Amino acid sequence: MSKILVAGAGHGGLVAAARLAGAGFDVTVIEKGKEGKQGHDWEDRFTFKILCDALGIPESGLGADIWRYRGDCAFVSPAKRKKVIINYTDENRQRIMWRKPLIKMLIENAVKSGVKFIYETEVLSPLTQGSRVTGLRTDKGDYDADLVIDAAGVFSPVRSNLPASFGIEKEPKEGDVFYAYRAYFDKAEDVNPEVPFEVYMYHEGEKGLSWFNTIGDCCDVLIGRVFPLTDEKINEQLAIFGKDHPWLGDKILHGGCRAVIPVRRPLTLMVADGYAAVGDSAFMTTPMNGMGIDLSILAGGMLADTLIEKADFSAENLWNYNRNFHALYGGDTAKNEGLKNAILSLPSEGVDFLFENEVIQSSDLAGAGKNMNFGVLLGKLKRGMRSPGFFFALIKGLVAGSGACKLYKSAPENYSPAQIRAWSDKIAKKDIAVKSE
Repeated sequence: MSKILVAGAGHGGLVAAARLAGAGFDVTVIEKGKEGKQGHDWEDRFTFKILCDALGIPESGLGADIWRYRGDCAFVSPAKRKKVIINYTDENRQRIMWRKPLIKMLIENAVKSGVKFIYETEVLSPLTQGSRVTGLRTDKGDYDADLVIDAAGVFSPVRSNLPASFGIEKEPKEGDVFYAYRAYFDKAEDVNPEVPFEVYMYHEGEKGLSWFNTIGDCCDVLIGRVFPLTDEKINEQLAIFGKDHPWLGDKILHGGCRAVIPVRRPLTLMVADGYAAVGDSAFMTTPMNGMGIDLSILAGGMLADTLIEKADFSAENLWNYNRNFHALYGGDTAKNEGLKNAILSLPSEGVDFLFENEVIQSSDLAGAGKNMNFGVLLGKLKRGMRSPGFFFALIKGLVAGSGACKLYKSAPENYSPAQIRAWSDKIAKKDIAVKSE
């Protein structure tokens, strides 16, 4: 029986593990955390139907105590002179779920399908022989496998220690990741704003964003930047929030921890002989908002489908998963990255201009930039030309993103290292640099 190892209990890896074990493969997940301790202690937004389809349950099977509707949202410009309000309807109001029960459901589904788990074991690197991954090296010893599924996160020790000859990008570059601190504080006063969820673009003039979400009994605070956060920076930003929101208490009810989130297009090449990356290990998120749960779950299912159709762990067969993912989803995230990087390449006054002259509007923000295209921008041309430098920086981002999108959707038909390298190089030329300072 073919042996598959999954590095890390990530969403996509767990979905793939469950599907493959159910199809008769010998699947083991190696997870560094303690059993029952997986998942951040906070909520996230994703498409509930995608999760329920992966679990084979109806949406009504999700307990009402683990999710809620998000309130209306206000995006605040860097200088705080302009707010763009998003009022949701009953049909499009966002739903969010606590991540711990989400991971718990995925793990329970995997166990029920026959997946084995090894906890409190840290993956250190891949085992390789020639051009093939043959297992995992951990702090508890080596494990052999016919296939390693890399679900170990944005700084995966599996991906980052692959031989350079594999041609897989090892590390994210500056601006590719979002460093976040998030905590749910108690409320010092019973205040319930009409628009409870405030998102601050370039908060205090720094690249990134923060939010302050007043919920029934607490305040959900996120501080995020494109540079690593120090304790001093977190305390400074919390003090600013406390001054502007006097109902912010000082007792942490949930969270109080950090995360690193990829906010870039996915790896162009994410497979090799005996290796496939999913989720954050392959940088599968929507860059404008860092949402990656949907894409991870979908990728896990696609990877499993590829192997169930043909139990072949070669790069040639796994490339079918790689290419199909990019055709369906990778191209759109690459387009989204172009817009996100264009915005982050501007100074804070440039983002203020885009807000205050309605170049960026509620429909653009509600769709994480997916609704912004050349046709939409033509309608904003007159307002945008009041400062052509800032406006054309946005155009440059859309051009780069659209070009990268077309390339992703036209990946080489067959696995050919030379062709894939040339194709990846063309995509890299579409980059718009984002510097932390």
